[in-house]
Amino acid sequence: MNVVTANENKGIIDRLDIDIIKRIDGQFELRELLSKFVNLYFNKMIIDITSIQDYQNLEVIKQLSQAVDPSRVIIILNNDPVVNSQFYMSNLIACGFYNFTRNFEGVKFLYNTPNTYENVKHLVMSEEEIKRQNDEYIEAHTVVYNSTNRQVIGLINLTNHAGSTSLVNMCVRQLNGHGYQAVGLEMFRQDLLFYHDSNLSACFNRNDLENKLRLYEDVSAIFIDLNEFNEAEKFCDKVIYVIEPSYVMLTKLLKKNRNAFAEHKDDLILLNKSFVNDQEIPDFEYESKLKVFFNLPPLNDRNKNLEPINDFLRKLGFNIEENV
Repeated sequence: MNVVTANENKGIIDRLDIDIIKRIDGQFELRELLSKFVNLYFNKMIIDITSIQDYQNLEVIKQLSQAVDPSRVIIILNNDPVVNSQFYMSNLIACGFYNFTRNFEGVKFLYNTPNTYENVKHLVMSEEEIKRQNDEYIEAHTVVYNSTNRQVIGLINLTNHAGSTSLVNMCVRQLNGHGYQAVGLEMFRQDLLFYHDSNLSACFNRNDLENKLRLYEDVSAIFIDLNEFNEAEKFCDKVIYVIEPSYVMLTKLLKKNRNAFAEHKDDLILLNKSFVNDQEIPDFEYESKLKVFFNLPPLNDRNKNLEPINDFLRKLGFNIEENV
């Protein structure tokens, strides 16, 4: 039994006369596509390369080779000059994919007579040429993370359940409501998806984040709920640590790490769900040795134009008009 994906090469898939236990049509992120075949035992996986978002990206091909057994995969290429280049095919072969073609006859032949390395080694470029083109590829696809045309702002809870996720949602929603283009991302988790907003999505590793940053190159702002992601400084213009300044939460934080305040004395601190008033901020800063970037009271995240969130966005440099 076999599994297949179809998109631009649907006509080829439609002609296949083989036993198919599952077929997926459309284009998906690689992780989502592979999740549709979890716990399925199959003989062959026939993949229309255009079923995979960002299929020209060689990192995506490497991820595919790590997720499935390349010897059981037949890849149907399209007429894209990138995927038909010797450089791309050399990288397919380097990842263990020896069975790829552009037509129905090729799929039929490879299904019955799979290639070995001997059959495709003539397509492999020299090591020097692969290295040269790989260097060119990396340079061409390097993301300028701190783009001057957008702000990438990371939020990370310093105390437990301090509210980074809901803050990302509120900031993105209100920026979009005030004429900006903003999106929100969440590392390693999918809590943002419960807001059912197409501007909010999840990333499960560094590659996911890099791809999203490429995809959202032209937006005004990206807010990232960082969770335990430890490479924030490379990707973000600002990293803001979120604290719920209640006695219980602060005590739990210091019990877990007695040096927590000292370790973050030079960082941007946001007090969230805070009953500390502005007159008390100097006392809080003196006692904690932290510098408070902004102080947010408890908010109802169902409300769609919260003035404290607008004030926070203004502090970040966005031109938000006063509520009328």
